[in-house]
Amino acid sequence: MSYQFIHFDAYAREGSKQTKTVTKKNGNKITTTKQVKSLRQILEEQARIEEACPHIQEPRKPGILYGVPPMEVLPMAEEWAESATDSIGRKLRKDGMVALVGVASLPREMEDSFPEFAEDTLKWLKNKYGDRLKSVVVHEDESHPHLHFTVVPRIGERFDDIHEGIKAKNVAKKEGKNAGAQNLAYIESMRHIQDDYSNKVALKHGLTRLGPGRRRLTRGEWQAEKAQARFFADAKAVAKQYMKKGYKAGIAKAENKANEIIELAEKNALSFGSKIGSVMTGVLSAWHKPSVEVTEELEQIKKSAEKEKKKAEEYKKQAKEWADKRVANVSNQITEQKAKTEELNKELDKERERVQDLADTLKWYEKKFGKTPDNSQKYKK
Repeated sequence: MSYQFIHFDAYAREGSKQTKTVTKKNGNKITTTKQVKSLRQILEEQARIEEACPHIQEPRKPGILYGVPPMEVLPMAEEWAESATDSIGRKLRKDGMVALVGVASLPREMEDSFPEFAEDTLKWLKNKYGDRLKSVVVHEDESHPHLHFTVVPRIGERFDDIHEGIKAKNVAKKEGKNAGAQNLAYIESMRHIQDDYSNKVALKHGLTRLGPGRRRLTRGEWQAEKAQARFFADAKAVAKQYMKKGYKAGIAKAENKANEIIELAEKNALSFGSKIGSVMTGVLSAWHKPSVEVTEELEQIKKSAEKEKKKAEEYKKQAKEWADKRVANVSNQITEQKAKTEELNKELDKERERVQDLADTLKWYEKKFGKTPDNSQKYKK
């Protein structure tokens, strides 16, 4: 059982050096210096520009999952930076943060599930950032299949509008809290984002929130969390399977019911015609009944015939009214069933669109990465 990996970083127009000093329990101080890349360098690495990714043995062009290619994000970030100011109204410095960049990945052994994982992650990102999400690209040339996403604030917004951790830290600072409390506010806010991603994306794909060592879980707690992740992943697969079966069965049932109603209406119409035909045949026979008796008998026959004729007309009228009523009722039933069938067809169309999206993703995989995941057949069905 694997655990989720989604990470966020903030970048400026210019790179910088970050120095950090840590005091050990024995009193020794250790100072480390970290070179932070600029946004341009990060985007060049995403775009797989040769000089920017020496750590990749065989760089491959990234697949664009959403938005624009990485390098087209740079002028968007620069435009925002030119219009932005810091907390006291000064023009944003070159080392001021201008873009939020993140990565989400799957273990290599789960790569066949990556198209659906990427789709769910993209949905989460779009819901979270809206039109601030500018680019999402996929890399398949490293140890883990992963995607990179880049977010830029809207003109008029502050950078902490897209970075909850920095916003929480700034709020704590305004409240007069010390540096330790500010850092705790930052950590808690970023933990909330990880929890949200876990609940809405990772668990559905069988990924736990964190590994056992990071949270000091007991073996029992770790096994329980793994079981929960498996449950969500299995439940999702089963639900999807039965949803497809349900759509097909529902449409077939609606069509069969409509055919039964139409067949019943046709049988009733034939039955009415036979009854009316029999009555009229009797009337005609009465009118032409041979007779050699006296005039009184002939008049009696005529009266009887008139009576039968009126009776037949009454039967015909009643039959027509009954038939009209029945046909109207059948028509209403057919209309109702057609409406239900149309609704089912709409749902099926949505499912077909989703399946087509998966098929397109598989084609894109094959085109971009030169291969198709082993489970591609099940997505094409």
